[in-house]
Amino acid sequence: MTSVIKAITFDLDDTLWPLKPTLIRAETECYQWLQKNAKALTDKFSLADIGDYRFKLFSSSAAFKNQISQLRIETIKTMAIESGYSDEDATALSAEAFEVHYELRQQVNCYDGVESMLETLQKDFILGSISNGNADVKQTSIGRFFSFALSAEQLNISKPQAGIFTAALARINGHLDSAIIASQVVHIGDDFHCDVVGAKRAGFKAIWLTKDQQQDNASTPYLATEDIEAAKHYSADAVISTPAAIVSTVNALQALN
Repeated sequence: MTSVIKAITFDLDDTLWPLKPTLIRAETECYQWLQKNAKALTDKFSLADIGDYRFKLFSSSAAFKNQISQLRIETIKTMAIESGYSDEDATALSAEAFEVHYELRQQVNCYDGVESMLETLQKDFILGSISNGNADVKQTSIGRFFSFALSAEQLNISKPQAGIFTAALARINGHLDSAIIASQVVHIGDDFHCDVVGAKRAGFKAIWLTKDQQQDNASTPYLATEDIEAAKHYSADAVISTPAAIVSTVNALQALN
């Protein structure tokens, strides 16, 4: 029997690994690097100050909506200038600091069972990732299981916009002899608005990974009104509470077709 479902796409942060401890470590160790390499900046600004400034910068400009890496670079550059660095030195410093952060950002600790789950699914499906963040799954310990990785930064489009899912379908079809349609792809993610609504808008199937099925509150500050409104009209094809349920849930969806 030929499988109806041919591919699976995954969100990354808080779907395959917890985001918070990864970011805390990356930001703490990056700040320690700044303490050694940019003392004037850390004498003036604390780690909390940097986070607060980054949020203000994000909130003040739509240019950073899909460009998290550039947001981090611009934050350090601006704060370096405020600390007395020249524009040239601030530019160089912010680029170096970001490289330190970015390398640490890829050092993730996956949830229990994720590696074996991906190993099982890879045998029958093309696997890809679709992320609004700046993690690159290909640089993580589970990168070998993925045929492609897409991010909002690459395309300047973020979930729940359908365009990023359409781009994923094109990538999937690049790996196949015969093109498939959107309904033959399952997307799995923890965010109802970004992952479920975005996937369903694009014609994908959607599995919602959540321990709390409350979906009333917008999960990110940049969702458009129509994105929030759309949540009333879509539901996941399946709801699970742990990555350990992914294989059986995909198989159950397959059996319905």
